[in-house]
Amino acid sequence: MNINKNELENYLIAVEREACTNSFYEFFISFWDTICQEELKLNWHIKYICDELQEITPFLVNRLKKPYDLIFNVPPGSTKTTIVLQAFPAWLWTQDDSLRVISSSFSATLSSKSSAKTRDILDSHKYKILFPNVKLRSEAKSDYATVNNGTRIATSTGGSITGDHAHIKLMDDLQEIAKAGSVAQRQQAIEHMKTLFTREVEKGNSINVLIMQRLHELDCTAYLLGLGRKVKHICLPAELSERVSPPELKENYVNGLLDPVRMSREILDQKKTELGTYGYQSQFMQEPTPPEGGLIKRNWFRVMPSNQFLRETSVFNFFIDTAYEEKKRIRKDGEATNDPTGLLCTVEQNGVVYLWDYREVYLEITDLTEFIEKWALGNFYDMRSLVMIEPKASGKSTVQTLRKYTKLNVTEITGGKDSKETELTNAAPTIQSGRFCLIEAPWNVLFLDRVCGFPNAAHDEAVDLLCYAKKFYFEFNQAAADEAYKQAENYL
Repeated sequence: MNINKNELENYLIAVEREACTNSFYEFFISFWDTICQEELKLNWHIKYICDELQEITPFLVNRLKKPYDLIFNVPPGSTKTTIVLQAFPAWLWTQDDSLRVISSSFSATLSSKSSAKTRDILDSHKYKILFPNVKLRSEAKSDYATVNNGTRIATSTGGSITGDHAHIKLMDDLQEIAKAGSVAQRQQAIEHMKTLFTREVEKGNSINVLIMQRLHELDCTAYLLGLGRKVKHICLPAELSERVSPPELKENYVNGLLDPVRMSREILDQKKTELGTYGYQSQFMQEPTPPEGGLIKRNWFRVMPSNQFLRETSVFNFFIDTAYEEKKRIRKDGEATNDPTGLLCTVEQNGVVYLWDYREVYLEITDLTEFIEKWALGNFYDMRSLVMIEPKASGKSTVQTLRKYTKLNVTEITGGKDSKETELTNAAPTIQSGRFCLIEAPWNVLFLDRVCGFPNAAHDEAVDLLCYAKKFYFEFNQAAADEAYKQAENYL
């Protein structure tokens, strides 16, 4: 049989064009070696991410009302940047080369590199053969456009995007992982994301795709989930856990692993050693607060039923950390985005500090004063007790108001000179040795979540109060012991 070489070549081009046009996943595989030198190691999650991106594409092409925004929480090394920021924009233009895309990363260098990778696909011989109708207007490697007015704009956290609008925004790790603990960096990433939300061709109808590793309970993922808009949240931890979302994806895990080839048990064990508890739980397990705790472990706290505690003549003392804002601002999952006033009731017996009650409240100064008085009196306050308040935020005015309108023994307590992490690290041996015991009550869960979740927990009032209690009950005694030791040395 005689086969016409040109006909065969045209036939193969047509087959590949149809496959790449109809499937972003096939397109991704076909163009992998255009932008990557490494061997492509496929895993089910790659196709899943590709398919999810393809599912929203008809809404863009047909300028329909967006169905939802998309969040992908995946571990590092999941090929997420290659899929979302590099290959996807090039495939979008095979569907409609008038689509306008803005992509962003935490670094301008990384964002420009991804845009250049997209350009490499567009400039490749294969792409030009398969999709000859997609033509570019300039030689730029970062920001460029098609002759049909489609645009591919790259920006970064903190970068300017004035005047640019998009049908879809692709956001990849807006906060630098190395600065996961920085409140300022986290807020900058969120503010940048909020700005991206406004850069829409049609107001309220631009799809936002956020792909990242979880870094904190109040990170960009938490912010987007808390806006109350429709969001499809896909969470793929490296190991099988309750975090997997949608839950039916658990069936795809092999021996409890997301990707047994690139993220084997051996590799993950190595990452646990390299990153530590918090780093591994956040980046690989998508769980900013480790279940067992980070600096402070849950099992370090004993729990005693209240009916087993003998009050006798014990003195109850109270520690309060006031908030900057009284009004509570709630996100979708019920967590507040601003800090509460934290209150901790304690009592010491035989070298053990019992945590009797813990509260978080959002009250204005008048209502807060009334609450503190009733709360203290309801928790066995007597004239030997102290109510200790750090004079920050509204603390000074709270102290003054309580002194004026109540008979409570109110005093200011000075916060530590070191960072919260250093203070809590210094307190850890005292806590681990069993010097703190929780009186069994519903508030135990919240308190342990806050303390054992630090520094990734949403709020840290419980950490401050616990460190105050440690200083109050133990450091004075230690100072006295040190002085006695010095005197003994001098005598000898």
